[in-house]
Amino acid sequence: MQINPQGLPRLQYPWPDLISPYVDELEQEINDWLWNEYDCIPTDIKRKYEKTLLGHITARFFPMASRERLTPLNMNSLWGICFDDYHEHCTVDQLKRLKHRVEDILIGSPPLKEENAIFQQLAAMRDAFARFMPTHWLARFSNSMGQYVQGMVEEAPYKSRLQHPTLADYMNIRMKAVDVYPLVSFAEVVIGYTFPREVIYHPAMCRIADLTCRIVAWCNDYFSIWKEQDKDIMNIILIIQHQYRISRQEAFEEAVRVHQADVEDYITLCNSLPDFGIHNGKVKEFIYHNNLMIQGHKSWYEKDTQRYKPGGHPGTDQFRNVEVVI
Repeated sequence: MQINPQGLPRLQYPWPDLISPYVDELEQEINDWLWNEYDCIPTDIKRKYEKTLLGHITARFFPMASRERLTPLNMNSLWGICFDDYHEHCTVDQLKRLKHRVEDILIGSPPLKEENAIFQQLAAMRDAFARFMPTHWLARFSNSMGQYVQGMVEEAPYKSRLQHPTLADYMNIRMKAVDVYPLVSFAEVVIGYTFPREVIYHPAMCRIADLTCRIVAWCNDYFSIWKEQDKDIMNIILIIQHQYRISRQEAFEEAVRVHQADVEDYITLCNSLPDFGIHNGKVKEFIYHNNLMIQGHKSWYEKDTQRYKPGGHPGTDQFRNVEVVI
């Protein structure tokens, strides 16, 4: 069922819409890695990834990052899409093993000779971040990437059977599987400041991370439904439509209402943070750059990428029979 996008309620954010002046360099960097490093990705899919404009998503997510810090952030943009697409059809057991490998590599384990470029590039990204970030940040990064793969583990049974979870279960799974907890930690990379445990694990900061994941997840679902309908059921619009037995248009409207309620909660929380003492100024910087990331995510869909348009995404079966060595 197609719906005229002009008739849909729009997602709204109150934050600046910026893009890095290094956007063209970032796009070229992505394409160089894609064609020279990722030999496990088929040529036809590489051509689609060129139209995805992953350098633009880095530039919009982190518009004020220095050029040197943009390199590992850009590596993550390419790595994330390759990892997600390549392993989309893995079994639960395979994904559980993948989770441990991702976590282990990010805290220092070397990739194995038999592991493909995705694991080699994960180690390269780790080393690039290690030039700026301390060991305890890398450990947090490893944990957040583990949460992402755990989300894929929890999604897998529903996706393989095209079985709808409840809306509540879907939301809990999607917060992890959307791969945004690592992006929240990247604000520390941008500002060049690593928070101590008592700040970054404070309930208010954890809630900011959770709401960021929800906002970005519902935004992704809003723009990606044209790709997913009739192929995947892990989308908030499809879950709402199924659970409440309403029309697709009504489901869109309810999903947007949920999204905007989360945006309002996020703004309220950011405006009423507790006193973090000597860290207050850096917390405000962190929030500012997190806001830019949320806004940049929506702008990338609206202005740049072809990924969610016909022919812009790898076909359902293009990665179904890939070799997974774990």
